[in-house]
Amino acid sequence: MIRCLCVAFVAWVSIAELAAQEVSRDGPPLSPFRGMRAAANGIEVQVLDDTWHALDSVAGVDTGTLLRESQRLCGALAWKRVTEDLPALLAAMGHDVGESVDVVVHDLTTGEVRELPAVPMTRENRRRVKDAQRDARGPEPDAAVPAAISAADARGDLRRLRELLDDAFAYRDLRPVDLDALLREAGAFGSGTVDRLDLVRRVDHVLRAFGDGHSRVDEVPPVSNTFLPCLVQQVAGGHVAFRADRSAFVDAAHPFLTAIDGVPLARWLAAAGAHATRGSATMQARDAERGLRDLGDLRLDLEVPGGPRAGAVKLTLQGSDGSCDVQLDVAARRPTYGAWPRADTGLIDGDVGYLRLLQMRGDAPFLDGIDAAMRAFRGTRGLVVDVRGNGGGTRDALRRLAPYLLPGDGEPIVGNVAAILLDHGEPAPVDTLADRGLYPADWPGWSDAQRAAITRFARGFQPSWKLPPGRFSPWHFLVLDRGDNGAAFAYGGKVVVLIDRGCFSATDVFAAALGALPQVTLVGEATSGGSGRATRHVLPKSRIRLQLSTMASFRPDGVLFEGNGVVPDVAVAVEPGDLIGASDTALQRALEMLR
Repeated sequence: MIRCLCVAFVAWVSIAELAAQEVSRDGPPLSPFRGMRAAANGIEVQVLDDTWHALDSVAGVDTGTLLRESQRLCGALAWKRVTEDLPALLAAMGHDVGESVDVVVHDLTTGEVRELPAVPMTRENRRRVKDAQRDARGPEPDAAVPAAISAADARGDLRRLRELLDDAFAYRDLRPVDLDALLREAGAFGSGTVDRLDLVRRVDHVLRAFGDGHSRVDEVPPVSNTFLPCLVQQVAGGHVAFRADRSAFVDAAHPFLTAIDGVPLARWLAAAGAHATRGSATMQARDAERGLRDLGDLRLDLEVPGGPRAGAVKLTLQGSDGSCDVQLDVAARRPTYGAWPRADTGLIDGDVGYLRLLQMRGDAPFLDGIDAAMRAFRGTRGLVVDVRGNGGGTRDALRRLAPYLLPGDGEPIVGNVAAILLDHGEPAPVDTLADRGLYPADWPGWSDAQRAAITRFARGFQPSWKLPPGRFSPWHFLVLDRGDNGAAFAYGGKVVVLIDRGCFSATDVFAAALGALPQVTLVGEATSGGSGRATRHVLPKSRIRLQLSTMASFRPDGVLFEGNGVVPDVAVAVEPGDLIGASDTALQRALEMLR
């Protein structure tokens, strides 16, 4: 009997190995992901940039199904096929894909879902993923993630956190944060064991005190899986409660939210704000209103009668005819804000170009689409570039679009200045920030015109934050040049760039660089502010994964992105109807300006 079982097992392994080999031969060596790693609850990926997200689905296949089918088809080689042979694996599952796939991910910190249509699959991505898997052979780190650790190990991890913040964090000295007090508070637990998720929240609280939107713990799960069943956003006149699908207000006649469970909204916002990053005023307001979704957790914080998991929530809503109470069932999953406004690139009334950039991508189809749009808009009276809600990505869109909008003489201009944190004083390689398009003034690759532009710029550059001496590299410059895009022509019309609180990271840089051009006007709300080039670290005992910024980045006018963002030339407050598609106040203002 034992002998038969062994034979059967060997046969099963052989069939699985043969199937895995067939899968690997059945498709091109492409991947939509810059990075992939196994996680306790599935797969985490890098898509547009180096930010890690949890993978929900690819090509319409949810992550759980992808892993189960890979295991069934490929056995011991399942993970290798997921990471290295994704098109072939999908084909074996009955999902033939071309050179791009739809990807759905969610943010590891906020849980916000991002739908990324037609993400290009490239050989370079597949090479990166394959090399990372080769270099990371051995047990998966998440397999050893503990549910709890000893108090001594937890304090050891906090000491390691202190070392990382002192040595590997660009914004350690940006503001007067009492790190000793924060770490004492974080280490205020007994002598027994410490719940890992509790430690995650304590570490995240420490990082958010520095006000850097890129520096955070990878994942902070909610204490209670009880969520607000609607979305809330600040507009002119107050905070509006609207349905998660943006089809309508919670109550058409009473759009403004004034209380939740009988507790004034101001107290809920303060409780949510206590968990927010202490960045710009825009970032803090946005984090607080989005934090309202974690209803159960905030009920605990505010000690709301009925407990965190009460099955219904009472909203007090205000309208022109007074107030009313509405009772709704709580949600089992955090609702998402999604991409907004939902609009497509095209002509408005035949004489105004409208370029909608939902993401900052670097793939050829996306960038070629910018060129195609600009060709179509060549004779238009004006151009609206809409980056509202764009949370960042790469700087390629800026470098592709800016050459069309440079002043008539076409002279290069500096669009961003940054410095990289040094590793214990060691000189930084000249190409350290090449992925951001940033190089030092003595880089041999500059043209004479670019070098002259840097020289002129540097004479008047006054950074708002004086970098700690000896800790950062010399200045690195992003130079925008018409020669960066051979297809570019000098666009003759006026340009409006629409920005809002959802703009962050590479979109901050985009807005600031274009806003410095004479024919461009920024319209809308201030952006959240951030540009930090985050690197990953893992605390040794708890296996908590976190990111820390390594770059100090400045607008062309010398203002640090962190804590400031980009302020519009023409401020336009969001109106209630803008949140549900009944109006678009900022776009209408832009059209008035162009006409």
